[in-house]
Amino acid sequence: MKIPRIIISGTSSRAGKTIISIGLMRALKNRGYEVQPFKIGPDFIDPSFHFFATGRNSRNLDSFMMSKKSILASFQKNARDADIAVIEGTMGLYDSHNAIDEKGSTAEVSKILKSPIVLVVNIERISRTTAAFVLGYKVFDKKVDIKGAILNRAGNPRHARKAKLAVEKLAELQVFGVIPRDKNIVIPERHLGLVPAYERENLETLFNALAEIVEEHLDVDKIIKAAEEAPELKEVKIKEKKKKKFNCKVGVIKDKVFTFYYIDNLEAIEELGGELVFIDSLRDKALPEVDALYIGGGFPEIFAKELERNSSLREDIYEFCNSSKPVYAECAGLMYLGEKIYTLEGEDYEMVGFLPLNTRMRKKFQALGYTIHEVIENNPISKRGEVLVGHEFHHSEPELLGKARFVFKVKRGKGIINGYDGMLKKNTLANYLHLHVLSHKKMMERFLSLAEKNKKHGRSG
Repeated sequence: MKIPRIIISGTSSRAGKTIISIGLMRALKNRGYEVQPFKIGPDFIDPSFHFFATGRNSRNLDSFMMSKKSILASFQKNARDADIAVIEGTMGLYDSHNAIDEKGSTAEVSKILKSPIVLVVNIERISRTTAAFVLGYKVFDKKVDIKGAILNRAGNPRHARKAKLAVEKLAELQVFGVIPRDKNIVIPERHLGLVPAYERENLETLFNALAEIVEEHLDVDKIIKAAEEAPELKEVKIKEKKKKKFNCKVGVIKDKVFTFYYIDNLEAIEELGGELVFIDSLRDKALPEVDALYIGGGFPEIFAKELERNSSLREDIYEFCNSSKPVYAECAGLMYLGEKIYTLEGEDYEMVGFLPLNTRMRKKFQALGYTIHEVIENNPISKRGEVLVGHEFHHSEPELLGKARFVFKVKRGKGIINGYDGMLKKNTLANYLHLHVLSHKKMMERFLSLAEKNKKHGRSG
């Protein structure tokens, strides 16, 4: 299967790969290309920008959480009707979940996809040293196909010329362009990384400005040529869609508060026969008629006052949870289902109050990284003895207010408390763990199965 593709990787985090990836995606779209975006790693925020830059849903490709076959299948399924795939890397090119192996790295995914790489290098305060830097990346792993470099944040034209010449002559790597330092083109950062796309009101202006910078300073034609030279991939057989198993409605709280959902998770619900009913936690005053509820991650601490103000919806959600209908909540969803959220400013706000915990915001990360959980009790998405691989990232610290039942034992990561995650009350499961359906393929099937079962038994919210 022939799919033109290119990975935009950085020498490190904050080298500029997200800005350049977005700019390249929009530049290609403006040229008339159908661009399929991807993001390596578990990140939720970058893919939301990719969507607005290209008009297509970005997919996560994560070699820690997903098998090689799942990565190839997802890539081929979603890129086959596109003209080109642009894949944004994660962290530095070779950064992985530990110091020795490459698991979870951009480099590993590049090998799985046989994809050429463009290396984004921050050249602030270096010139000739850039060549030594780039050469190290070239020789570190000869199986990684670095086609060229983009030098970012040049101080002036002389600096740009010196660094470019050094890389091309001493590291023997073509330079696709040099981008000058431009403090006006910045996406503000929030405590979990880049600001979610929901908060950007002027995305079109921003992305077109980035596209102009890319067109002005990079040789886009050479990047396209590198993408087109990517070798053919052996086609992975993608299972035909089965007849829809279920007939139920799944409420999804998705708004500017709760933004972190993998598109694959939502599509899995639909493929199984679930109808997605989107709910706004700030505007909707009542819970619609649904058979299950899915609450993803986000920033409830930023909107805690508004969430508290919408007491009628909170009461409906409490009654829904109490009715034993299935509810699955991750991170922000866990916080929302608790009693109170305490902000950094010391204010506290009432939440749904179904789960016996408060959460307090902290300035520093309380958990960040991949997780491995052992399932110790059956629950709405998994069965005892299974192992769940996911990730967690949050600044909130939980405080238990009474006895709680946990269904996940943490083998790697932090969880909620004392090495446990997955708080279960009736059929409400809430955890700090974020799961992707390609890492746990039965999760949505089990979730909908429980919803259907409850529906047949006449339980109502």
